[in-house]
Amino acid sequence: MITFKTVKFKNFGSFGNYFTEIDFCSDNMTLVSGSNGHGKSYALLDSITFALFGKPFRKINIPQLINTMNNKDCVVHLKFEIYEDEYEIVRGLKPKKFEIRKNGELMEQSAKAKDYQKLLEEQILKMNYKSFTQIVTLGSSSFVPFMQLSAADRREVIEDILDINIFSCMNQIIKAKLSMIKNVIRELENSIEILNEKINVQEQTIRSFSEKKKETESNLTNKIDQLKNEIQQFTDQLEILTDSLSPYTDVEVNQGKIKSKMNKFESSIVSLIKDKKKHISSVSFYADNSTCPTCSQKITNELKTDKLATLNESVLEIESSISTFKEDYSELKSSLEELNQEFLVSKNIEANIREKNNEINAANKYMNSLIESTSEESGFEDSITECENKKHEYVEEKTLSLERTEKQKNLKSNLDVLFMLLKDSGIKAKIIKNYLPVINDIINTYLNRMNFFVSFTLDEEFNEEIKSRHRDTFSYMNFSEGEKSRIDLAILLAWRKIAKIKNSAHCNLLILDEIFDSSLDSVGVDDLMKVLRDLSEESNIFVITHKSDQLADRFNNSMTFFKNNNFSRMK
Repeated sequence: MITFKTVKFKNFGSFGNYFTEIDFCSDNMTLVSGSNGHGKSYALLDSITFALFGKPFRKINIPQLINTMNNKDCVVHLKFEIYEDEYEIVRGLKPKKFEIRKNGELMEQSAKAKDYQKLLEEQILKMNYKSFTQIVTLGSSSFVPFMQLSAADRREVIEDILDINIFSCMNQIIKAKLSMIKNVIRELENSIEILNEKINVQEQTIRSFSEKKKETESNLTNKIDQLKNEIQQFTDQLEILTDSLSPYTDVEVNQGKIKSKMNKFESSIVSLIKDKKKHISSVSFYADNSTCPTCSQKITNELKTDKLATLNESVLEIESSISTFKEDYSELKSSLEELNQEFLVSKNIEANIREKNNEINAANKYMNSLIESTSEESGFEDSITECENKKHEYVEEKTLSLERTEKQKNLKSNLDVLFMLLKDSGIKAKIIKNYLPVINDIINTYLNRMNFFVSFTLDEEFNEEIKSRHRDTFSYMNFSEGEKSRIDLAILLAWRKIAKIKNSAHCNLLILDEIFDSSLDSVGVDDLMKVLRDLSEESNIFVITHKSDQLADRFNNSMTFFKNNNFSRMK
């Protein structure tokens, strides 16, 4: 239970630069009066909600909470107890201030005021602004009665009072986790799809390299076979050329012999020509001379005739020999020319043989290199191995991704079940369904105590059904303002009783703002006062009204707000 002790403030709204303090526990029922604009709502409504939630109860802009004359140092101190712990909330403007003290010690402040406020609402108060106003206040100013809230806001108030908003928080957490898991699954499935594409690429590359390898090996085999055939053809041609060269093996020897003979014949012919010239010279000598020019002896005719006969005979013999040698030389020259032709043929054959041998050697070298390339590990093997290794890595990665995806899907399946259970139609609906009969009974009890005899029912969607004694069905908006006030008060008191049962949002403070002023008739006032007296045994009730003269005798304690020099004061 929350027991509000005191609130004090200065430079807040119409209040000046000194602290005004209100003791909530001084009396069980307090009448609050004062003219319009003299600070009643600032003191009892706006100060409390500003301290707790950082905003006023009424529709006032936060900067307008600062006293316009001093325009600084606006601060509110609110003290309350929860069981044995004492809390003090200090919130201010100009300078901005927000502190939570527990048992006199400042609680660790978050870097963000939003998180500090969340700590106050969720861990200390355990109720938010809407729930607080539905339990603590009932007014005609900025207060929105439960029946005028939207279905979503009605649900939020009831969940907060029943302490089941934790399921909504859990549902939001699970919803966020589901969203995250869906993203993870989507990313994993995309990753698996990409890995499948990578695996397909590697398989295609392996097939391509394997086909190229087979094609290359086939081409090499065909090329080697082709080279073998060419070598065989060259070898056959070489044998033919070698056989065709055999008739010319003695050509050079015969050429040498003939040349040697021709040289001898040339020498003999030259020698014979010299001898012929000598004999002819001698013939001329004997023919032209009768006396020897050397010894001056007389050359006889007989000697001359003998000599000339002998010399002429020798000349004829020499000429015959020269003629014979020339004939033989001519024959040798003809034979040499034939041998020269044969020599050219043999050289041509030899050149062809060398060419064929070169072709055979080149073909053998090329064939040997091709054979070596087929026997050694080719580049295709390395590429295929590299692709297979990559494929293996991708398959392992895909297996891990599939396992992770399966785990995430199982987790999602479990969270889907939890999400369904924590939806409005799940666990909360069951709890609310169990509490609705109690809530409806409490509301109807308070309505009966205020002499408003109708059957009021809230369904699971928080829509009302109100039946009169004649069983006519009405809605909230069908009733007069006075009747609506009774319904609003009955609901507020029901929430307080439920909160007390739950012992979470239960508090000692109840503030009624101008409830007695407009809508209630005298009978309604009497009925309401009876209810308030019963409540005052365990609550501190503050009734704000302009009818203090009519109600003063019904209250033991009262406070009045007035203005002095444009500043609000309290007595």
